[in-house]
Amino acid sequence: MPKPVLVELLRFIAANEELPRTLQRYPGYDRDALGKLVAAAADRVEEAEGAREAAAAPQKGGAKVRRSSEAERRAEESAREAARAAAARPQRARLYSDGAARGNPGPAGAGAVMLNADGHVVAKIGKFLGDSTNNVAEYMGLILGLRRAKAMGIKELDVFSDSELMVRQLAGDYAVKAEHLRPLHDEARSLLKAFSEVEVRHVPREENAQADLMSNRAIDERL
Repeated sequence: MPKPVLVELLRFIAANEELPRTLQRYPGYDRDALGKLVAAAADRVEEAEGAREAAAAPQKGGAKVRRSSEAERRAEESAREAARAAAARPQRARLYSDGAARGNPGPAGAGAVMLNADGHVVAKIGKFLGDSTNNVAEYMGLILGLRRAKAMGIKELDVFSDSELMVRQLAGDYAVKAEHLRPLHDEARSLLKAFSEVEVRHVPREENAQADLMSNRAIDERL
């Protein structure tokens, strides 16, 4: 089967692919803006290919003047629209969740920290779980935080965790193979549906320090 040309491939992606990982990696861009950018890229590739073909053909003498193409103008406008959308997007409440298990399994704690749209801490949650695993603690930190956010009446929420496994399982990228995690996964998914807008993102551990502190405090103080 012949491979699709690049322009055809880009146009197919622009029209059909949902691009969930791209949307997660670049918050502030919606699917429509990304589709326009990919379509504009296809236009520019097509134009570049046409220019190469024209350059290869015999041409008469005379000065050459390069003008901004319609494809380039569309690409620039799409980029500006995406930037404006990102800048105009209001800041949402933020939930940082974490879990810790000393020994894995061993004494475990779950923690979560809630920030309002202005960046002020409005809730700190910690719970001692007894002997458990790190993955269970990570899910419990998220569940505790989501329960609190729901109780506070929050409708739009950005969630951050340094557990790549949990984030990818919630996104559907990884299967939940451990039976003891399935009920926790199901509860987390159910809680996420309670928000009108919610996004779960993976962050490095150093960006999740407050939630990590609460999960370890829960172990130390048996919260």
